[in-house]
Amino acid sequence: MTQLPFDPKAPLLIFPCHIKYRRSGRVWLALDTGASTTIIRESILRVIGYTSELLTAFATFGDASQSHFVPKVILKSFSLAGAKVENLEVLCHTIPEEHGIDGVIGLNFLRHFNLNLSFEQGILTLERFNSGQ
Repeated sequence: MTQLPFDPKAPLLIFPCHIKYRRSGRVWLALDTGASTTIIRESILRVIGYTSELLTAFATFGDASQSHFVPKVILKSFSLAGAKVENLEVLCHTIPEEHGIDGVIGLNFLRHFNLNLSFEQGILTLERFNSGQ
Protein backbone atom coordinates (compact mmCIF):
# COMPACT_ATOMS: atom_id res chain seq x y z
CA MET A 1 0.00 0.00 0.00
CA THR A 2 1.25 3.46 -0.91
CA GLN A 3 0.21 6.57 0.97
CA LEU A 4 1.07 10.14 0.02
CA PRO A 5 0.11 13.41 1.68
CA PHE A 6 -1.56 16.18 -0.28
CA ASP A 7 -3.06 19.58 0.43
CA PRO A 8 -6.84 19.09 0.42
CA LYS A 9 -7.35 22.80 -0.33
CA ALA A 10 -5.01 22.90 -3.35
CA PRO A 11 -6.62 23.59 -6.75
CA LEU A 12 -4.71 20.60 -8.23
CA LEU A 13 -3.47 17.45 -6.51
CA ILE A 14 0.13 17.33 -7.75
CA PHE A 15 2.46 14.43 -6.99
CA PRO A 16 6.09 13.59 -7.82
CA CYS A 17 6.36 10.60 -10.15
CA HIS A 18 9.33 8.62 -11.42
CA ILE A 19 9.46 7.68 -15.11
CA LYS A 20 11.92 5.45 -16.92
CA TYR A 21 12.81 4.73 -20.51
CA ARG A 22 16.50 4.79 -21.50
CA ARG A 23 17.12 7.19 -18.62
CA SER A 24 15.06 8.02 -15.57
CA GLY A 25 13.44 11.25 -14.53
CA ARG A 26 11.19 12.82 -11.96
CA VAL A 27 8.05 14.65 -13.03
CA TRP A 28 5.31 16.54 -11.23
CA LEU A 29 1.91 15.33 -12.40
CA ALA A 30 -1.64 16.30 -11.46
CA LEU A 31 -4.00 13.48 -10.53
CA ASP A 32 -6.76 13.53 -13.15
CA THR A 33 -9.52 10.93 -12.89
CA GLY A 34 -11.10 12.51 -15.97
CA ALA A 35 -8.09 11.65 -18.17
CA SER A 36 -8.24 8.18 -19.69
CA THR A 37 -4.49 8.17 -20.43
CA THR A 38 -1.48 9.57 -18.59
CA ILE A 39 -0.01 12.59 -20.38
CA ILE A 40 3.56 13.88 -20.03
CA ARG A 41 5.20 16.96 -21.47
CA GLU A 42 7.06 16.03 -24.66
CA SER A 43 10.25 17.83 -23.60
CA ILE A 44 10.47 15.66 -20.47
CA LEU A 45 10.16 12.47 -22.52
CA ARG A 46 13.03 13.62 -24.72
CA VAL A 47 15.20 14.05 -21.60
CA ILE A 48 14.68 10.38 -20.66
CA GLY A 49 15.65 9.15 -24.11
CA TYR A 50 12.78 9.42 -26.56
CA THR A 51 13.81 10.87 -29.90
CA SER A 52 11.75 12.05 -32.84
CA GLU A 53 12.53 8.77 -34.61
CA LEU A 54 10.95 6.81 -31.74
CA LEU A 55 7.78 8.92 -31.74
CA THR A 56 6.02 7.02 -34.53
CA ALA A 57 2.73 5.93 -32.93
CA PHE A 58 -0.03 8.48 -32.43
CA ALA A 59 -3.32 8.85 -30.58
CA THR A 60 -6.12 11.37 -30.37
CA PHE A 61 -7.46 12.84 -27.17
CA GLY A 62 -9.83 15.65 -26.45
CA ASP A 63 -9.95 18.32 -23.80
CA ALA A 64 -12.59 20.92 -23.05
CA SER A 65 -11.73 23.00 -26.11
CA GLN A 66 -10.40 20.76 -28.89
CA SER A 67 -9.04 17.44 -30.15
CA HIS A 68 -5.31 16.74 -30.14
CA PHE A 69 -3.33 14.30 -32.34
CA VAL A 70 -0.22 13.44 -30.31
CA PRO A 71 2.61 10.89 -30.14
CA LYS A 72 2.21 7.98 -27.74
CA VAL A 73 5.06 6.05 -26.14
CA ILE A 74 5.52 3.11 -23.80
CA LEU A 75 7.52 3.86 -20.65
CA LYS A 76 9.56 1.02 -19.14
CA SER A 77 8.11 2.03 -15.78
CA PHE A 78 6.01 4.69 -14.12
CA SER A 79 5.94 5.09 -10.34
CA LEU A 80 4.01 7.20 -7.90
CA ALA A 81 5.97 6.60 -4.70
CA GLY A 82 5.73 2.80 -4.15
CA ALA A 83 2.93 2.32 -6.70
CA LYS A 84 4.61 1.15 -9.91
CA VAL A 85 3.36 0.05 -13.34
CA GLU A 86 5.64 -1.43 -16.00
CA ASN A 87 5.17 -0.71 -19.72
CA LEU A 88 2.72 2.15 -19.29
CA GLU A 89 1.48 3.93 -22.41
CA VAL A 90 1.64 7.71 -22.11
CA LEU A 91 0.76 10.50 -24.48
CA CYS A 92 3.25 13.27 -25.35
CA HIS A 93 1.79 16.75 -25.29
CA THR A 94 2.99 20.31 -25.09
CA ILE A 95 1.89 21.55 -21.68
CA PRO A 96 2.47 25.24 -20.99
CA GLU A 97 5.05 25.82 -18.24
CA GLU A 98 2.75 28.29 -16.46
CA HIS A 99 0.48 25.40 -15.45
CA GLY A 100 3.22 24.27 -13.04
CA ILE A 101 2.88 20.59 -13.95
CA ASP A 102 4.61 18.19 -16.32
CA GLY A 103 1.38 16.35 -17.17
CA VAL A 104 -1.43 14.34 -15.63
CA ILE A 105 -1.79 10.91 -14.05
CA GLY A 106 -4.62 9.24 -15.96
CA LEU A 107 -6.88 6.27 -15.47
CA ASN A 108 -4.57 3.91 -17.38
CA PHE A 109 -2.23 4.10 -14.35
CA LEU A 110 -4.89 4.45 -11.63
CA ARG A 111 -6.86 1.37 -12.79
CA HIS A 112 -4.08 -0.85 -11.42
CA PHE A 113 -4.99 0.20 -7.88
CA ASN A 114 -7.79 0.73 -5.46
CA LEU A 115 -7.68 4.46 -4.89
CA ASN A 116 -8.75 6.46 -1.85
CA LEU A 117 -8.56 10.23 -1.48
CA SER A 118 -9.10 11.28 2.12
CA PHE A 119 -9.70 15.00 1.96
CA GLU A 120 -10.24 15.02 5.72
CA GLN A 121 -6.72 13.69 6.34
CA GLY A 122 -5.04 14.90 3.13
CA ILE A 123 -3.87 11.38 2.24
CA LEU A 124 -3.90 9.58 -1.13
CA THR A 125 -3.85 5.79 -0.73
CA LEU A 126 -3.12 3.42 -3.61
CA GLU A 127 -3.38 -0.32 -3.05
CA ARG A 128 -2.58 -2.72 -5.88
CA PHE A 129 -5.12 -5.45 -6.47
CA ASN A 130 -4.48 -8.67 -8.35
CA SER A 131 -5.50 -7.91 -11.92
CA GLY A 132 -3.37 -10.57 -13.58
CA GLN A 133 -0.37 -8.25 -14.04
